[in-house]
Amino acid sequence: MQLIRIGSLVLLGLALAGTHSGRSSAQEPDTFPRTVTDPSGRRVTVDVPPRVIALIGDAPEVRAVVEPAALRHSDPLADPRAFDWSDVGLLVLSDLYAAINPAWLDEAEARGIPVFLLSETASLDDWRATIEALGQATGREDRSAAALTRLENRLKRLAVRVASRPIRRTLVLSPEGYTFGRDTLIGDLLNSVAARNVAAEAGFDDYRQIDTATIRELAPDAILLSPTWTSEQIAQFRADPALSDVPAFQRGQIFRLPFSPTLPDDPAAAAFALALLLHPAALLH
Repeated sequence: MQLIRIGSLVLLGLALAGTHSGRSSAQEPDTFPRTVTDPSGRRVTVDVPPRVIALIGDAPEVRAVVEPAALRHSDPLADPRAFDWSDVGLLVLSDLYAAINPAWLDEAEARGIPVFLLSETASLDDWRATIEALGQATGREDRSAAALTRLENRLKRLAVRVASRPIRRTLVLSPEGYTFGRDTLIGDLLNSVAARNVAAEAGFDDYRQIDTATIRELAPDAILLSPTWTSEQIAQFRADPALSDVPAFQRGQIFRLPFSPTLPDDPAAAAFALALLLHPAALLH
């Protein structure tokens, strides 16, 4: 029922975006060539504005800045020699993919194509920095500025809506029993909507597998389940008698997230979804 309500109210989130001239990382565009520091800490020099960007795997941050027509996708494990490199002006991939298949880096270097490495996004500030750097590296500062402004608009308007709401102590779980603790993007998103990540408060670092006894000790007001939970798994979890006295179970505050807790496609939309789940009265009245 909660998921149906979220789906029917997605458009309501657009009303919170508005227009705002707040934080924008984009400055007056420099002339090319330009040198940018990518999220991995490498200095990347791009000679001309890239018309085509090769994206290995998927990266929501890249899709937020680069128009679909300019992206050329490939699988991380594919043979880069078989890739269509024509007109590619920049290669973008995660540092993890680069370690798994370094042939992509070798091929790009042999062709004189600059490489922009993405790293783990552990906070909203990480996301902001990546968006800014991508805008600079691709010559798309206007698109990166728009993405950053949209996020700031959403967070500011949500903060006003939930300012008088009680803090919701929240636990985020995967079906394997892993929770998301300190230095995770979901923790920042929760903080932005009058909620707290109980795993982070308990001192758990990033991802940690926990058991029933730990859930009881944490005693969250709400539990958010990652999208990979099946309906059957959720039903079994809700029916666990050992957790029946946990506040989230007593209040029926167990929800499946409509986005990835590690890196949502759109942090602004994710923040709205969290506020709708945890503080529906603040958004619907």
